[in-house]
Amino acid sequence: MVDIYLVGVGGQGIITASRIIGEAALFAGKNVLLSETHGMAQRGGSVVCTARIGDVYSPLIPDGRADIILSFELLEALRALCMASKSTRVVTSSERIVPLAISTKKLNYPSLDEIRSQAARSAKDFIAVDAPRLAASAGVPMSSNVVMIGALAGVGVAGLERAHFEKAVEATIPRKVSENLHAFSLGFDAAKNAPANV
Repeated sequence: MVDIYLVGVGGQGIITASRIIGEAALFAGKNVLLSETHGMAQRGGSVVCTARIGDVYSPLIPDGRADIILSFELLEALRALCMASKSTRVVTSSERIVPLAISTKKLNYPSLDEIRSQAARSAKDFIAVDAPRLAASAGVPMSSNVVMIGALAGVGVAGLERAHFEKAVEATIPRKVSENLHAFSLGFDAAKNAPANV
């Protein structure tokens, strides 16, 4: 069983990413349950999705039980650490989308090093990927979510192979297939070759 906790903000394609994970699991012949919470997503609010792969009966992941936290925005990775344990892998985009609450009150947005340090207290490892830059270099600047799916595949999901994810990307996003597969590949390589220790 693998529990994946996806977080980000509205407009980042997190729900699409969760569907790609679900399709990949089905292509691998695995049972999968997905859930999504996106109350204020249209205003840039937090979005949370879960993907539970294996023999599970609820799509909800208990606190401290995520195997992988897949974050599409840096601050959201910090917020999601309540789902982590010492066996959790945190894979995040280094993208920063400053919330209104921080910008209007002129508060400090934590640095990548500060978030990495927080993750060291509760997670197994922490990998940051520059998803927007990689998506742009693949010719699909709106596909940071596909880069992050590639990063997820790059760190490994038990029972799922790279080909399962690639097939799921093709099935879920039928436009600009070659560019999206290139974005996936860049994310895969970035996560696979990244130093993972927190």
